[in-house]
Amino acid sequence: MSGLIPIVHAADSEAFGAAIDPVIQNVINPIIGVLFGVAVLVFVFGAFQLIRGDSDSETRSNGKKAMIGGIIGLFIMVSAWGFIRLISNTVGSL
Repeated sequence: MSGLIPIVHAADSEAFGAAIDPVIQNVINPIIGVLFGVAVLVFVFGAFQLIRGDSDSETRSNGKKAMIGGIIGLFIMVSAWGFIRLISNTVGSL
C-alpha cells in the first residue's frame, strides 16, 4: 500500500522549483502587476474625489474610502509578492 504514495526527498525541491517557476513568472507575477495597477488607480481616483469635493462631504467621504481601499490593495499586493518570493526562494526557484 505504501507504494501508491510517492516519497519526496530534499533533492526534489529543485525539480519542484523548476516546475513552478514558469507558472510564477508567466501567470502569477502579471496578475499581481495588474492588480497593483488597479490599486494605484483606485487610490488616485480617491485622491481626486477628495480634492474635487471640498464642499460636498459625501464626495470627500467616498474619496477617503477609495484611498483607504487603494492603500489596503497596495499592501495586499506587496505582501502577496513578498510571500511568493519567500516560497519560491525556499523551494529553489527563481
